[in-house]
Amino acid sequence: MVRDPKILLLAALGIFLMPPPVTAQDVDAPRPMYELPTITVSVLSEADPLYESASDLYQANDWKGAAELYRAAAEGMPANDANSYIPFDMSARLYFYAGEYGDSRGMMERAAEVAEATGDDVSAAYRHVDAAFIAIWEGFPGKRREHVAAAENYARSGGLDKPDTEKIWALIRGVDALPVAEDR
Repeated sequence: MVRDPKILLLAALGIFLMPPPVTAQDVDAPRPMYELPTITVSVLSEADPLYESASDLYQANDWKGAAELYRAAAEGMPANDANSYIPFDMSARLYFYAGEYGDSRGMMERAAEVAEATGDDVSAAYRHVDAAFIAIWEGFPGKRREHVAAAENYARSGGLDKPDTEKIWALIRGVDALPVAEDR
């Protein structure tokens, strides 16, 4: 076998002059770090004893009792839970059915606050419209105006989808069409 020194030299230079192999990740390069917010999610389920008890009371037409259990469930949920407005909403509706309009409006206001705090503008807008309806039943036109104004702000913000915006405006027109005693 012939060993030409020139060929061996060229082969050695070729090996040494080749670019280094590319790795999937350069170990020494700094990597961007992202920290995601911690969100705790707990949705009322059929396995939840409060939900089961509230459901039983609802079936028995004990709406106030069911509302109080939903209220307890809502107040026990983490404040940053995106779904925690749901039990406040259920509690408000059940208080309304029980004729407890003050408690109903209070719970609907809490539902709107939680939806706002978790960035759910659509749910917050709907909860404000519901709170305005409840305020009419309760006889507080000032609260009606307050919640209608909040819902209008969401509808004007441009942050809602067109169908939601149209529905919010339709509901606001419905609230405005109801007679209100201006004594409070």
